[in-house]
Amino acid sequence: MKYTETLNEVQPQMLKLRDGKLHIFLRTGCENYFYRFFFNGKYITRTTKTTNLALAKSIGENAYDSHRVQNFDPSGKQKLTWNDAVTGVLQSLESDSNRTSRLRDYKIKFGVLRNFFQGIPLPDIKERTLEEYVHWRKHVYKPVHANYHGIWGESGHEPNNKTIARDFDAIRKVLKFSLREGVITKVPEFPSLSIMPTAKGWFEPKEMRHLIDTASQWIKDATTESQKDKRWYCFHYLMFLWRTGLRVDECLCVTYQDVKPDRTDPTLCYITVRGGKLAYRMKPTQTMGFLGVMKVMERRRKKCPDYTPSDHIFPDNPRELVEELLTKAGLLYDERGIKRTAKSLRHTFIMERLRAGVRAFTIAKNCRTSVKQIEQHYGSYLTPEMAKDELIRKRPRNQLRMEDEE
Repeated sequence: MKYTETLNEVQPQMLKLRDGKLHIFLRTGCENYFYRFFFNGKYITRTTKTTNLALAKSIGENAYDSHRVQNFDPSGKQKLTWNDAVTGVLQSLESDSNRTSRLRDYKIKFGVLRNFFQGIPLPDIKERTLEEYVHWRKHVYKPVHANYHGIWGESGHEPNNKTIARDFDAIRKVLKFSLREGVITKVPEFPSLSIMPTAKGWFEPKEMRHLIDTASQWIKDATTESQKDKRWYCFHYLMFLWRTGLRVDECLCVTYQDVKPDRTDPTLCYITVRGGKLAYRMKPTQTMGFLGVMKVMERRRKKCPDYTPSDHIFPDNPRELVEELLTKAGLLYDERGIKRTAKSLRHTFIMERLRAGVRAFTIAKNCRTSVKQIEQHYGSYLTPEMAKDELIRKRPRNQLRMEDEE
């Protein structure tokens, strides 16, 4: 139990122990003794829950000694705390230009993780601790805002395993930083999580035409020049995603110099993908941009005449404007009730390639994913009617004989 104390609340009788660093005292209007000591810029004050001075001294000394063992090394130097490690990780992310788009997401994650790990010494974070965190995250912690990947049950809002896996990514960064600083000797094993892929919302061709028509009128209805520029930016951003199949975080890392036109077909281009959430395990790769990408590039250059080759084409994520446009077009949810976001443009790109007869392997290589992911995420959307041309391309030979007999 913490207290905010003033000089008037503490009685003048105060016993100082441990070279004056530990205080045992009585508070006005309270019979029980309190202990306090200074750490990390503030006083840590607790009640001993006893009126016996000898027992209060023993409780205070045990708490102080335990705190010293956990937070200081034998030489008396303060150990690295969770908050110190988080600060180091964030500084590292800020200095890495390829990961600046993920900085905000990590700050949000660390804000949640701090509630559980702040009081735990870094060397004490073991596999058992991580298992306890999973239980705490799912059944104890109550976020202010509902997490997008959560589900609603009898016990309230519970994040699914995909959200927990993203939490583990952030925890792993802190532990690797601690390992580099020599605070821990190894990173513990993380509990295994089963993540079931779900089909995401995408846009039918007629829905894309309606979205483009709505966006055109939406831009014309802008009341100020600034608002008009922002809506143009949002529209270009969506068209770029639709015609490249990039992930949102990958798109936010693309610079002007990363886009190269095709030598023979001016409507095509090749984009070098360097950043994004998978940049730590994937080398820079190329993806093909289709009709419309070069027009978007030309218009972005006109909007930003002072650009340099290393500037990001889309430095900001227009989440709110994307939702505003989709709501205006009546396309915020698909026929399954799944909410659409900018990510749905990637799914639309993949579905269009599948319906055009492109092999899943070719699509997977272009979109930097796996054939398994293509089948699991998008296979449920493919129907015999959609794949009619593919199914009848090579009909069985005995089918002709059966038709003749009939």
